[in-house]
Amino acid sequence: MMIIFALASSLYAQETDPAKVVTAMADALSAGDIEATMALFTDDAIFSDYIGKEQIRLFMEDLIANNFKIQIEILEVLGDIVVTRSKTWHAETRQLDIAPLEYIEIYPIQDGKIKGFASIATDETVAKIKDALAPK
Repeated sequence: MMIIFALASSLYAQETDPAKVVTAMADALSAGDIEATMALFTDDAIFSDYIGKEQIRLFMEDLIANNFKIQIEILEVLGDIVVTRSKTWHAETRQLDIAPLEYIEIYPIQDGKIKGFASIATDETVAKIKDALAPK
């Protein structure tokens, strides 16, 4: 069983097609595989306030601990930039009955790894969150 896990993790790390790198990351993250997920990030990757692979690892571990799932649709590949429409599920958004949330996400890819990503909530997602958090 460990051999299969090791082979699957190495396959994630070997991909260089930008769209396939992002898809592999989403699959690994949804499967709760932190090692395969992190193998797809550069050491100096950036996401919001998380700078570097170790800080991003903490963020990803928290997502996995909260039963995070992501489903992506590749909208466009512009050289080494991948643009997706993503749907996400998280323990908190399930509790609030607002999952899935939708985002437009941008992933720059460098040497077959994710250099960072930006996530922009859709108007519908913002409305769902505001409504769920509004005083009742």
